[in-house]
Amino acid sequence: MDPRKKHRKLKTANPAEILRSHQRDDDFIKHLREKVVDALQLLAKQKGLLPLIHSNIPYKLIYFFFTSGMGNQTLGEEYTGIVQANLDAHKVPTLFARMLAVILECFGERVLLRLLKRLELSVNSPDSELTPAAAMFLNSFISKMYTTIPILILVHKGLFYMFGRYYSLGKRAAGVDYAKVYGRRPTDTISWGLRLLGIVTLVQCALKMWRNSNSENDTDKYLKADEKHSKLECRLCLERMSTTTTPCGHLFCWSCLTDWLNSKPQCPLCREHVVPSRIVHVMNL
Repeated sequence: MDPRKKHRKLKTANPAEILRSHQRDDDFIKHLREKVVDALQLLAKQKGLLPLIHSNIPYKLIYFFFTSGMGNQTLGEEYTGIVQANLDAHKVPTLFARMLAVILECFGERVLLRLLKRLELSVNSPDSELTPAAAMFLNSFISKMYTTIPILILVHKGLFYMFGRYYSLGKRAAGVDYAKVYGRRPTDTISWGLRLLGIVTLVQCALKMWRNSNSENDTDKYLKADEKHSKLECRLCLERMSTTTTPCGHLFCWSCLTDWLNSKPQCPLCREHVVPSRIVHVMNL
């Protein structure tokens, strides 16, 4: 084999071809799902599997297992004449990289959001030993991540429209891109239509971030304006007036504090050990 051909640079697939490829794959997956749902509708109804068979994820995994997972082109890739490739290494991605890209595309965002939900539940659990400052910081961080993750995915999509590399974050993490191997190439440059779509997508992300920032500022202003009244409210239920104090000086309503101390003999705020018999009902509040 001619060494020059062996090290020949791969041609990057055009983003329009990548989009058409994924659209064709999605159409086939939708058609596959419809056929399987029709066949299994009766059985699934009896077995309680309806939510599973109506989801696209099982069919995506099956489809990509028999195509990318077995080293074959998908129908969309065959249609547009592109193949999955590691353009930096000038070679076909490993089986692990191809399957990792599929798994991240199917489950990546969902897994991240579930992990955030579990972290939120752990932080706000009565059994948590975090200080109030740490709990407040983590809750603020989790809240920001809930809004940041979808925006980050959208930003990456906008960058794909503009530069044509890595269709998704999952493919970027796995190092899987696309190369043009046969067929007529429409153009060597990215069309201005796609570039314009990328710019609009990034502007949309900037507006979402600005709106989220304004929402947080409005919340801070409201909390400061209401700070005088909130000092008199129970910090556990935020409804009844604080009438009971712990030996460390923190105020709560009687029912909330007694219920808390029955399950855990610690101050809900500073975690100092509190004997239930030592709490004091303040009569002049």
